[in-house]
Amino acid sequence: MSEAKAHGNSLTPPAPPEEFDLHVQTVQNDLSALEEHGSKADCAHGIELLEALISAARCKQAGLAHQIEKEYVRDHEERGVHLDDQTRGAAACVALARKQSPHGMRNYLVNCRILFEDTPNLAAACARGEFTEAQTQAILTPLQDLKPQRRTEFDQLYAQNPHMFESMGTTQIKETVRKFALAYISDPDSIKQKTVEEQRNLTLKIDDQHGRIIIHGEYPLLQGMCLKRYLDEESKTLRKKGDPRTRTQIRADLLFSYMMVGEPSKMPIALQVAVVMTDRALFAGEREPAYLEGYGFIPAQSVREWISGHQIPNSLTFDQMDAKPTTELIEQLDVRTELARLYTAPGDQDLIAMDSKARIFPEKLKKFIAIRDRHCRTPFCDGIVEEIDHVKQYARGGKSTVFNGDGRCASCNKAKEAAGWYEYTTYGNGHTIMICPGSAMSYKSTAPPATGYAHKPFPQLRRDSKWIQQLKERLKPKDGPEDLAA
Repeated sequence: MSEAKAHGNSLTPPAPPEEFDLHVQTVQNDLSALEEHGSKADCAHGIELLEALISAARCKQAGLAHQIEKEYVRDHEERGVHLDDQTRGAAACVALARKQSPHGMRNYLVNCRILFEDTPNLAAACARGEFTEAQTQAILTPLQDLKPQRRTEFDQLYAQNPHMFESMGTTQIKETVRKFALAYISDPDSIKQKTVEEQRNLTLKIDDQHGRIIIHGEYPLLQGMCLKRYLDEESKTLRKKGDPRTRTQIRADLLFSYMMVGEPSKMPIALQVAVVMTDRALFAGEREPAYLEGYGFIPAQSVREWISGHQIPNSLTFDQMDAKPTTELIEQLDVRTELARLYTAPGDQDLIAMDSKARIFPEKLKKFIAIRDRHCRTPFCDGIVEEIDHVKQYARGGKSTVFNGDGRCASCNKAKEAAGWYEYTTYGNGHTIMICPGSAMSYKSTAPPATGYAHKPFPQLRRDSKWIQQLKERLKPKDGPEDLAA
């Protein structure tokens, strides 16, 4: 039975065309008046409301697309055709209605099916306009690799933490959902990475029309991330020193010069590759994914192999292991392993401090903030952390502390200096910043949890609150006759 089987028609009856056209005209009139007479704050608020309306409409559009797919399945079953591909034709029909290419539309229909059949809480949030279509697809696509039961578990997790995607861009949303999915597909994912090690390659293609050589290569994750980190850091350093070349040109020149040095017997890795994982995943074999800075979440098994220096068998059968022996590529690397302790809050979610053995405090502090924030802290921006700056500007009395620091991409760090723009930190779960861009609107940005999928309240604070409440009761003035007599 296909997952696209009908579970009943839950769509509300469509409004009469005349009434619908009247609503559209009313909205257009209101927007025209806002364009002509609205203030900066009014226009920003109007954009936000309009985005919610568009998102809600996209959700209805997804519901209609899912209904079309179910109708195709019913028709094929009744006629006894295309039983090997019951949804044939549905993607093309939806693509034409949306005035889009049919390529990728089948994947869109799979996400619609997951949304309305396996994740009712997410569907309700989408119907309220809480997620844009891009954000919705970012949530649903990683769930395709899971069984319906696991998708429902994630939906229930979302229902318990409705703000888990607040202010996130699509890349950060994908990372959060992928972390959940990796706990159940870590073995296949780790096996794929080992296959990449065997299939590493480098090709050089001659492009005689433009007079150039096109280089394309595939490297294992550890080697590739070290190469990327080296090229990124060196190009950034040279640019700061006044090098007139662009960063892409510098990276190309550095790679060429490295290839001309000669073939080393080993690849020394002198760069720091930051991996965040729990002690349970590192030492006790838990499946909780690890976070590789600059890449995203990866199976904990891969990190254990990097640190131990040899490959650890996954859940393979003996026939699979004998038929496809893996090469010990990891032993060709001269890895200098250095464990830096990053301390989490008592809720076991939020990074609050790092090891005190800092050689150069400012640089270590910057590194800590970059690891904590992962992405630019401007809401919905997926940019990488390029600059560490004060939340409350230094000129306004802001201190250079972990609490008053945040990571931004270069453009967002410049934007926050606009007139009327101000930011401040708040107390609560996670490192939270309130951002006021000068339009009377405010947005909240919270650093992602170091472990888990959503911020949890600190357990001891709940105990402290009861203790404080009891203390207040004991200190409360006693004015009754019995108390006075005593």
